[in-house]
Amino acid sequence: MLNLGKLHFGGDYNPEQWPKDVWKQDIELMQKAGVNLVSLGIFSWAKIERSDGDYHFDWLDEAMELLHEGGISVDMATATASPPAWLSMANPEMRAVNFDGVQLSHGGRQNYCAASSVYRQKADALVEQIASRYAKHPAVVMWHINNEYGCHAPYCFCENSRQAFVAWLKERYSSLDELNASWGTDFWSQRYYDWDELVVPKRTPDGTHPNPGQQIDFKRFTSELTLDLYKMERDIIRKHDSVHPITTNFMSMKFTYAMDYWKWSREMDFVSTDHYLAQHDPDNHIDLAQQADLTRGFASGKQWLLMEHSTSAVNWQPRNYAKTPGQEKRNSASFVARGSQGVMYFQWRQSQAGSERFHSALVPHAGEDTRVFREVSELGNWLAENPGVADYPTDRADVAMVYDYEQFWALMQANLPTQDISYADTVAKIYRSFWENGTRVDFVPGDVDLETLKQYKLVVLPMVHMLSEQEEQVYHDFVAQGGNILISYFSNIADRTLRVKLGGYGGKLVRDLAGVYVEEFYPLREGQGKLSNGYEIGLWSELSRAEGAEVIASFEATDVDGSPALTVRDHSGAKVWYQGTELSLSSQKKFLGEICSQLGVSSEGGGSTEVVRRGPFKFEIDHKANTVSLSS
Repeated sequence: MLNLGKLHFGGDYNPEQWPKDVWKQDIELMQKAGVNLVSLGIFSWAKIERSDGDYHFDWLDEAMELLHEGGISVDMATATASPPAWLSMANPEMRAVNFDGVQLSHGGRQNYCAASSVYRQKADALVEQIASRYAKHPAVVMWHINNEYGCHAPYCFCENSRQAFVAWLKERYSSLDELNASWGTDFWSQRYYDWDELVVPKRTPDGTHPNPGQQIDFKRFTSELTLDLYKMERDIIRKHDSVHPITTNFMSMKFTYAMDYWKWSREMDFVSTDHYLAQHDPDNHIDLAQQADLTRGFASGKQWLLMEHSTSAVNWQPRNYAKTPGQEKRNSASFVARGSQGVMYFQWRQSQAGSERFHSALVPHAGEDTRVFREVSELGNWLAENPGVADYPTDRADVAMVYDYEQFWALMQANLPTQDISYADTVAKIYRSFWENGTRVDFVPGDVDLETLKQYKLVVLPMVHMLSEQEEQVYHDFVAQGGNILISYFSNIADRTLRVKLGGYGGKLVRDLAGVYVEEFYPLREGQGKLSNGYEIGLWSELSRAEGAEVIASFEATDVDGSPALTVRDHSGAKVWYQGTELSLSSQKKFLGEICSQLGVSSEGGGSTEVVRRGPFKFEIDHKANTVSLSS
């Protein structure tokens, strides 16, 4: 658990990139900016272990002492994120193989197969050295394992991965018959008669795609296999340090999906994350808020830590726009309002060399006499003046939205009713509609329990494509006990094996709870579509009929005119809404606003202003006026 009574401020520190005469300057500038925490050693494997078993810690010892003397705490990293050249060259089988069967070259970072016994043995040995050496160091206040797991080469398709995948499948399925039934392998003559026949889902002939059940199982396997790496390192550290918390930095961003962070978070002492803006988007503060709220969900509503974001421009977008004056304080305040125990960055000093040399930092290439350094110093002082914020979690919202990585994985596959389906975009549109209406949202996992749901006035299920019978029952029980649900189109179409549920699309969730019988999907043709109540739609319509539901609006100017598009069904006071189409942003805002008004859902702010409460503290951030207010 993170310490209370203090907000952390700082970022990644890479002293090995600089001559030692710069190190003392760094400490002085950190003190001037209000930095109280740095992440140390994240990409230092090649500097620490220069050949097999040849460890060098003198430089790191010196850096640790300088930081400690300067009153700056350390988030101690295990340095396993980027194997050194000598290791990759000596053990080429350790390097990842991509979807096309091409082995990736040394360089970049995170180039290792999570199933590689060589990588595991060498990472194990490195962590043992670091943990035993620094566990009792007075500067260390937390541990940072690896870095951004699954960000660059999450899936490996090599023989080591295939063997590990088969072993995982043997644990998951009691027999090959069960696996064949789950994957539906009688289609396209895919039935397996021996475990050795199983492959990883690499590229198949043009116009065909790997088995859907195989694909989603491979993603489950990869997330679990990679999590095993984290647990391996965590357990080594815990042998030497039973006090300080251990974490790894997630990537809570719209386009990251490879790791199931709900399951990962259950193994963390505290949740931390990285987030980088799509700076070309003038409304990127809404995506920031969504990802911060999602991270708080991973943390079960408790405090978490923003481990990385940028002071200004990044280096990896097509056009790397710099942040505008005041934007960084607004961004940081939004993170803290939504539960972060501080504000951390990549990185402390902007690199002179390497692929991230044009990525911004607290100390830019131009030095301290810069807008960026002045603004981050002002932010550091502001955080130091408000330590009491750290003692309180962000207040719970009235609305919960289900967010499930397995839905993300399922809806990325080919051969769906339309290639235009986007789980991430649909979630983002619904969240943005709430945000602009001034309605706060909490996120909950796909396997959410009844007691959690009962805390909310409204639960939203956006394209929850797969549900088990047990998960279906949770929502039935929730409604039976007075809960209100909004279900979107293409929900509950399949079970967790991706086998389609028969007897009307949507199964018991749509058919029984929503009172709508869906026969067939009709993706909209170009220029088609509107609703009878004037709402604008896009992407989707469906042939359906109301069976117990009240029709709010029906389709017009489509291939299914007259079919219900928006419905509501009353269950002794509990309400179940069904949205059988993708609404435009303005129409989505109206629809959700009407629902929230009926349910008495609270709202504050809206438009360009977000208002978030964290115990007695009230954050008001106006992104149009470029102002931040904190009161208590």
